[in-house]
Amino acid sequence: MLKILAALNHVLGTALVLLLLGLVALGGWFGYRAYDARRQSAEEAQRQLEQRDARIHDLAQQLREGQAEIARLGDDLATTQKENRRLQADLQKRLREIQQLQTAIRLLKVDHRIARIHVISRQGTAEAGDLITKVGFVEVDEQGQPLDAMRVFNLAGDVVYVDAWVVKFTDQSVERGDPLRSTSICLFRRLFGESQQPKDGFELDAVGSRPAAYGLGKNVSPNEQELWTRFWELANDPAAAKQAGVRAAHGEAPSIKLLPGRSYKVLLRASGGLSIAAEEPPVSPPTL
Repeated sequence: MLKILAALNHVLGTALVLLLLGLVALGGWFGYRAYDARRQSAEEAQRQLEQRDARIHDLAQQLREGQAEIARLGDDLATTQKENRRLQADLQKRLREIQQLQTAIRLLKVDHRIARIHVISRQGTAEAGDLITKVGFVEVDEQGQPLDAMRVFNLAGDVVYVDAWVVKFTDQSVERGDPLRSTSICLFRRLFGESQQPKDGFELDAVGSRPAAYGLGKNVSPNEQELWTRFWELANDPAAAKQAGVRAAHGEAPSIKLLPGRSYKVLLRASGGLSIAAEEPPVSPPTL
């Protein structure tokens, strides 16, 4: 009986040891499973963290590249705007130059009709030396309308000379379209025939006066008055002439042979030069 009990105790002891060993093994297995799960979870979290850091790094790099591109585009835009401003300024300058050139060309091509000579009658003959031509002289505007009353003169001969002082301005003054200096101007001194001495000619405009054709206002401006009163000084003093914007100042006396019943226009080109040309058809003289 004792042997049976001893064997039974031995079997139970062995079973208990085995049970305890099994429980320990089972607990170790569960513990390992829990540890492994936590390890895998930590590794996954670390991997996600690394991926996030990599994305943040990529985004930061893209942001820096974007900022650099924006800065470059900003520089390009500033350069383009600066170039556009330069081109606009250059364009405006060119347009002003073109306008000035067009003005200069237009003025230099314009003939200003400033006076008219009417042949009223003729008496005597050149052979007998007693030829007298009666003429009417009147200053006119651009439309050919009289600016004052016609003056009548008896000239010796049938060739008339129109003695005038002509002032020619610098190209810069002409280009600017100055009301006074946008064209050459002249002062009629006297009218005389071929058989007369110039000093014996008939006075037209008094020295220092303003011709009717240049009546820009009721009063003569100081600059304009200076042109007439200092005419010969300006003609002989290049420095003074340059300061006054005058290119040249001199006398001219164009002439033409007069025919009965004809009328003649006295022209002054903006670039300078007084001329006389027959009108076709002739213009009748105003009633005296």
